[in-house]
Amino acid sequence: MLLSADVLSHLDCSAFQMINDQQSNLKKMTNFKIIRNIKTEFGGIEVTKLKSIKTGLSVVFINIEAPIVNGYFALATEAFDDYGCPHTLEHLVFLGSELYPYKGVLDVFANRALAQSTNAWTEQDHTCYTVDTAGSQGFLNLLPVYVDHILFPTLIDSAHYTEVHHINGKGEDAGI
Repeated sequence: MLLSADVLSHLDCSAFQMINDQQSNLKKMTNFKIIRNIKTEFGGIEVTKLKSIKTGLSVVFINIEAPIVNGYFALATEAFDDYGCPHTLEHLVFLGSELYPYKGVLDVFANRALAQSTNAWTEQDHTCYTVDTAGSQGFLNLLPVYVDHILFPTLIDSAHYTEVHHINGKGEDAGI
């Protein structure tokens, strides 16, 4: 995940015990260990990789002053066959979650967060879900809804029939 300093400072206070100094914030985050910190030659932009001691979740934090907040959520989805399960899952994630079990809810929240879009792509070994919002507050409002969709999709039969299964041009069952 790529998050701005403003976003990190507003995330779950029990997980992120923040104080005023940004560098101290990263060092004082409970349950997270700093893996690497690099200060680039490009305007002093700082890149920090953190890893949760409890869950193994990795977060890449890039401190950039910008009006757009970009979130990238990459999950390992390696497949050892050509059935397309990771790509199918990528599409089904956008159709509802345990807390938001209706198609289109994610889009409503994204629009309210002034997000350009939510999107995803699948590679051979991972799937990456993306979101870009205007400002950190919109990102913070959208984050729990988007993460719920990614981690707890509903995966109901009707979604499979409308989004994955198809009928060919002759009106015949063409499967997946």
